[in-house]
Amino acid sequence: MKGPSLFRHLPVDDAIRILALKTQVPMTPETMAAGLRVTFFPVLSASEGLRTFADRLRDALVAAGVQVLPYAGAMDPARRGKLQENLVIIATGDLQTGNLPVNHVQNLRTTTVVGIVEGPCPAEEETTDQEKLDKIVRTLTWSIVQVAIYVDRKRWTITTMNGAVIPCELTGPFARDVLELLIPKLAAPVVPPHASDFDVRSGVLDLAGPELLPYVEDFVRSGPLWERTGLLLFHTSMEQLEFRSAFYKRIAAAYLDHRSGMSYGFLARQIALSYRPAWMEEVPPESVLLTIAGQALSLAVPEAWVLTTRSGCDKSHIDPARDLLLMGLSGGKVVLATPRGLDRHIDSKPSYDTLTIVAHALANALVAQVLDVLRPGAGFSTMLRSTGAALAHWHGSIASDAVPDGYIIHGAANPPVSCSTRQAALFAFTGKLGALEESFGNNSSFEGDIHIEPHHGVNVTGPSLLHLARWAMERVCGVHPDTGPLRQAAAQ
Repeated sequence: MKGPSLFRHLPVDDAIRILALKTQVPMTPETMAAGLRVTFFPVLSASEGLRTFADRLRDALVAAGVQVLPYAGAMDPARRGKLQENLVIIATGDLQTGNLPVNHVQNLRTTTVVGIVEGPCPAEEETTDQEKLDKIVRTLTWSIVQVAIYVDRKRWTITTMNGAVIPCELTGPFARDVLELLIPKLAAPVVPPHASDFDVRSGVLDLAGPELLPYVEDFVRSGPLWERTGLLLFHTSMEQLEFRSAFYKRIAAAYLDHRSGMSYGFLARQIALSYRPAWMEEVPPESVLLTIAGQALSLAVPEAWVLTTRSGCDKSHIDPARDLLLMGLSGGKVVLATPRGLDRHIDSKPSYDTLTIVAHALANALVAQVLDVLRPGAGFSTMLRSTGAALAHWHGSIASDAVPDGYIIHGAANPPVSCSTRQAALFAFTGKLGALEESFGNNSSFEGDIHIEPHHGVNVTGPSLLHLARWAMERVCGVHPDTGPLRQAAAQ
């Protein structure tokens, strides 16, 4: 990876430990390629042009350092008809019901299935972002693939289930595009988080208590403004999708941890740094050595607690009792708490972006500690300690003239990994530390950051969701809340 080291502020092992990521994480296209194992599914029916593209792709993967296995060599000798785990399976052309790649997969959470499809990307036919996403997801679910590559006469387009659309020219730098654009999507794919990934505390969250109520109200009051922005794309329901059979629908449901569908974007409120849930047991203190602007600082690893929207909810019409979760980093593990009295029939699942959310929160808390030492009284630190912070994520981009004063943008040069991945969490965490260091280099105040996730979206930190919604309306969308309830909400 070009540019300064991601881990110049703290050792990589420390970052992995305090973010509860557990194992080493490949962060560059080259190291991602070295860890990939790919096999090509037997072709049933495909045009000569599509077969030529698949051959070209195979050669580019091998040149990048990917291990490409013959299909017979990728089978699991202990499971007849099943492929080994930890594979990428690439299927070219038409697929047959009853003999899809997924029929030969043992675990979709450890296997990525890629379909190569002839024709233009269907997203090109749609006009709105919501329509584009819906069309892509319908195509992916029909054949139960996590990545689809569309090939027409002029271009090949990578699409993923979190809405990424990456067009590449067939006459362009093909080997480089495979290495820098496709391989990160294969090595760091969308994997919906499961409850088993977390320390779950069910029914312990008191949203009406004085400690959390102001944050809950921020979600509710900002809703009308977020709706007006149109930035938070809505839910693609499982019931809206067409499957080849009930069997394939059950496979998709299990992969999604029985979510009711897929949604895009999130809203989160980091709780003030003094907060600690009464139901959370004490954990042994630990420290980390952080180097910022040439200063080596031994800092206590703080806990970070965040109220966030559940996966699949309507984020502009929050019902706190069913739509909010508390997540936190404590003692080297991610804790997930659900509200008291939550109906067991509610589809209360954590956001796909859970690791990225807690990474931003922990980085915010460490930034506050650094500022306390090097810039006592800094506004960002004062905010974190008194009222916490807000984080909003949506699919899209932000024009440079919309960036607030004192904000640093980071992440645009990172590999385009998916938002649910450990890589995404590390890019968020190290990027914010780098943004703080940049503010010292510029001799400017650090008021917040905008984290770019290439070919996906943005994460923006701010003082409250209401503040971010007002800013997004006026500076990102060019909409002014000049009538009725919108003016009332924006004035609060």
